Amino acid sequence: MVVNNLGEVIEFNSSFKTAINLYLSLNKTDKVLNYIPTKSSVRFLDEYLEAVLGKKEHATLLVGPYGKGKSHLLLVLIAVLSLNRNEENSKIINQLKNKIKSVEEIGNKTASDIEKVWKSKGFLPVIINDTKGKLNQAFLQALSDALKRDGLDDLVPDTYFSEALRRIDEWEVDYPDTFNSFEKAIKMQRFDVASIRASLKLYSNEALEVFEKTYPTVTAGSSFNPLASSEVLPLYKSVAEKLVEDYDYSGIYIVFDEFSKFIEGLDGTNAGNTMKLLQDMCELAVDSSNAQIYLTMVAHKSIKEYGRYLSPEIINAFTGIEGRILEKFFVTSSKNNYELIRSAIVKNQDKLKNILVFFLSDFISGLWDQFMEK
Repeated sequence: MVVNNLGEVIEFNSSFKTAINLYLSLNKTDKVLNYIPTKSSVRFLDEYLEAVLGKKEHATLLVGPYGKGKSHLLLVLIAVLSLNRNEENSKIINQLKNKIKSVEEIGNKTASDIEKVWKSKGFLPVIINDTKGKLNQAFLQALSDALKRDGLDDLVPDTYFSEALRRIDEWEVDYPDTFNSFEKAIKMQRFDVASIRASLKLYSNEALEVFEKTYPTVTAGSSFNPLASSEVLPLYKSVAEKLVEDYDYSGIYIVFDEFSKFIEGLDGTNAGNTMKLLQDMCELAVDSSNAQIYLTMVAHKSIKEYGRYLSPEIINAFTGIEGRILEKFFVTSSKNNYELIRSAIVKNQDKLKNILVFFLSDFISGLWDQFMEK
């Protein structure tokens, strides 16, 4: 039997992926079932499940190198926490539990904790992955996206941004002269109506500043001061409470993906305010009780390691949150790497069996010929 290349005998498992995008893959059950459980990742999964069951460790920094499965681990965790509790998804969770049970030492306990969490009320998952603008903008956008994704449009909070959009719509329909004046005024600031609407929907502070500056010129000198809040903390607290009281949720689970890129992209201009917001969000999570809020940040380095190349101003701002979060180091062993590699390879059992039979037959035949010659 001739084997022309290794690909005839083994191939890569199509489930094996080197990277997971949490935002794009959120609650896609095929991605959940593609999870490759290793002892290290299952142990971490169980720590996070225990934290939810015990209402503890509300603010964490998950630290680990690229390509070791942090994002896939969190994808599975979020699925257990937030998938709709229905018969179809229960079958998915049962398949996941059966797969995890095969992991020695920790598998059975983790499967049991998955079952306990699955039987409890779910969480609203909020994924923060776009921090090119200001951090408060990222938190507001992520919360709005999460509520709309779960069909909770009525809970999307009113903010200065949404109120500004409402005023523009009102002018266009009921006050065409005001609308035309507004259109001309924002052109002087290199905006048009379509772009300012789009920017306000993305919680752009620049667009809001343009609107507020223009507002008095088209409304006889009045200032824009709506009874709405664009403050991140009260919004998250209020939404979490409404989710628990009126919508049968346990609370909110926030994942700040690619936190490393956010830190590395900071400049010293507004680092203090940015870190103050992050510090306050950690405190909000830690202090949450009935309406639970969890915040998990994903990084490739410990907080202390950023001091090697970031400015002193940013480091000083960063250390303000250090004592408010628990660092969890996703350290994987060589055995864990072997488990991943082993799972990434699919063997052609029939081909291997035929090759083995062929070589055994050839070997026995050779021995027989030597025996007969003697």
